[in-house]
Amino acid sequence: MNTTEATRQLLPPSSKWLLSINTLFAGASALSNTFLNIYLWKFLQSVEQIAIYNFYIFLFSAIGYTIAGWIAKKSDRLYTLRIGVAILALFYILIISFGSRAVSLYVLLGVLQGLGTGFFWLSYNVLVFEVTEPETRDEYNGANGFLFAVATMAAPLLAGRILSTLPMKGYTIIFTVSFALFLTAVLITWKLSPRAGPPSYDLYAGFSPQEHKNVWRKMLTMSFSMGFREGTLAFLPFLLVFVITQDELTASRYLLFTSAGSLLAYYVVKKFLTNARRMTFVTTAAMMLGLSVLLLLFEVNKVSLFVFGIANALFTPLLVIPYSCLTYDVMGQLPEAVHRKVEYIVIREAVVNTGRCLSILALILLQWQVSQSLSLKLTFLLVGLSPLVALFFFRRTCQSLRESLRV
Repeated sequence: MNTTEATRQLLPPSSKWLLSINTLFAGASALSNTFLNIYLWKFLQSVEQIAIYNFYIFLFSAIGYTIAGWIAKKSDRLYTLRIGVAILALFYILIISFGSRAVSLYVLLGVLQGLGTGFFWLSYNVLVFEVTEPETRDEYNGANGFLFAVATMAAPLLAGRILSTLPMKGYTIIFTVSFALFLTAVLITWKLSPRAGPPSYDLYAGFSPQEHKNVWRKMLTMSFSMGFREGTLAFLPFLLVFVITQDELTASRYLLFTSAGSLLAYYVVKKFLTNARRMTFVTTAAMMLGLSVLLLLFEVNKVSLFVFGIANALFTPLLVIPYSCLTYDVMGQLPEAVHRKVEYIVIREAVVNTGRCLSILALILLQWQVSQSLSLKLTFLLVGLSPLVALFFFRRTCQSLRESLRV
């Protein structure tokens, strides 16, 4: 039996249910959230207002994490997952019920989506920490990323076909299907075992642990740079493809190509990533992601956006999966890791979402100060530099973690 097969046998049944939940969540999100930005654009016609909508998502996602952390410590992490899906259900009910009138409530929509997302991901990250060990995290995260890519590749095809046939009514159908997928995901949570933790909730201990404080701070700095990169990339490239082409089918093809690239990359990660190869993967990814923005610095058009999107899809998993695995490894070495895992995750996500919010604020500020063309180029330049910052702190975190384990 080879090492990979042995590792796969170590994954407990609960991890398979968790993979199912996240795949359904990914499919629902890819089906609706991405196209929701286009739906809002049709009425708002403003990159700035779409940016504000996404800013509120990330801001209230951090708030959602914080509240969900408190609830998870007082009760159980499965309750916060179900509350998160319930909030997202309210979000979709609002859109389906109000139709085009919901656009005027885009700030409220951002708040609801942010809170629901924060509650869901707090529970999911805690569950990942519980069902995986250092020996299985590369395998689990590789499988999770592969399934995530499959879901996000299938969803745009379905959405594009629906929207090309029923231009406006199609959005209602998409939001309804997403709602059904979210409900299915929450039903599966009853397959997972409830587990109560210590009720004390100490965020200061999560930010400044008594031991390994230095390595944790470096990890958080890397998390900030990862968040800064994700803030504008969460919506801007795909939105620009639609704004330039004015065609949902072309936008769907963009998602199809990028999802296919992610699928290939996650397969490579799942097949070849090991603890010893993490640095090689991250270094390669950071360099290629930095180079991927070069065409966009000359001109933002359909070709440059497609090239950037495909390159981004191919190399982002090589950066994100080792980062995710390293994060859990570092948290596992922190004081009272089992009892304080909620606080550590809340603090990490607060830092990530701070980076995302500042990235969007930078875009909005640039939109105010310079022409839209120049503001987009400068935004992509900042996005291109952030993986290099992440690489620097990834190296430093790995070095500090090794040194702390020798002591």
